[in-house]
Amino acid sequence: MSYNYPYHGNSSSSSSQQHELHALRFYRFHKRKNCWKHYKIPHEAEQRPRHHDLQVITWNVDFQAPRVNERMIGAIDYLRNAVLKGDSPPHCVILLQEVHSKALPVLLADPWIQKYFFVTPIDNLKWPVPNIYGNITLIERSISIKEAGILYFAQTTMSRTAIVTDIRLAPLEPELYRGRRDLTIRIVNTHLESLKEGNSVECRAEQLIICAKLLRMEDPAAYAGIIGGDFNAIDDDAEEQIHDLRLSDPGEPSQFADAKEFHTWGFHETKPLKFPTCRMDKIVFTPHGEVTLDPPVIFGKNAKTEEEEWVSDHYGLLTTFSV
Repeated sequence: MSYNYPYHGNSSSSSSQQHELHALRFYRFHKRKNCWKHYKIPHEAEQRPRHHDLQVITWNVDFQAPRVNERMIGAIDYLRNAVLKGDSPPHCVILLQEVHSKALPVLLADPWIQKYFFVTPIDNLKWPVPNIYGNITLIERSISIKEAGILYFAQTTMSRTAIVTDIRLAPLEPELYRGRRDLTIRIVNTHLESLKEGNSVECRAEQLIICAKLLRMEDPAAYAGIIGGDFNAIDDDAEEQIHDLRLSDPGEPSQFADAKEFHTWGFHETKPLKFPTCRMDKIVFTPHGEVTLDPPVIFGKNAKTEEEEWVSDHYGLLTTFSV
C-alpha cells in the first residue's frame, strides 16, 4: 500500500513537523456474519470500472449540537429520500464531516448504509486524539475502488484530517483520453481549521495546500481529483487561495447573481451579526483534460429530525463529476 508515510507538503513552511499519511481499509457489511468486514479489493483486471460519472455529496453534520444519534438518523433519512431520491442510490460518493463518535455506530447500523455502501474508516480511533469526531467517506458499491488513506495535518489545534480515496472511472469517450479506458480519480474529504483565533488562519491555508498536493501526488498517481468538505472559507482571500492552487471552483460566487444563494452556513446562527452566513463548504477539482464538475446544488435547508430539530448547522452540496 502506497499510502503509508510521512508527507512533506509545504515548501513555504519553516515547520519541521510532518503531515502523516496512513493507509485505511474499505469496509463492506457482511450480511451473513452481521458485521462490517474489511473488503479485499480485487485485482484491477478483475474489476473494470463501470461508470463515467458519479454524484459527489458533502455535508458537515455538526458534532456539537445535542442529540447526535437522532440527528444522524435524520441525516441518513434526508440523504436517502430527499437527496438521492429513494432506497436504491445512484453511483455516488458521500463525504461527511463532524461525525460524532457516538453517532458512528448509528451510521454503521443503518440498513441502507449496510446494503449499498463501502465505508472508511469505521473506527473513531482512526481519528486524531481525543477521537471525538471526524470525517467519514461512503462509496456506493458499484463504484470501482482502489485504495484509501487518512492524512493527519501537522499544523492543527483542532485535530483536523483529510480522508483520501482513489476510485476508477471509465471515460465515456476514451479517444479524448488517448484511448485510456480506466482513469484513477482521487477524492479528498476534509474539514479545515475553524475560526480566526490563534494560528487558525495559517493552519487553514496550509491544510488546503496539502489537500491540493494530495490530488497531484505522483505515488500513487491520479488523473484528476476532487476536494470536498467544510473549507471554513471565512478568509478574505478564500477564493484567491483556490485559484493559486490551480483548482477550479464551479460554485464560485462570481458566477451567480446573488452570492448569498450559495452560502452553506449561518442560517441557524443565534448571533447573526457576529457570525454572518457564508459559503463554508465547497467541492473543487483539478481541471485536466475533459473532466467536468457541475456547479453544486445546495440541499438541507429543511433537514430536520422527527423531533423538529435541525439535522445540522450546515447545508450540504451535491454535484456530478464526469470523465
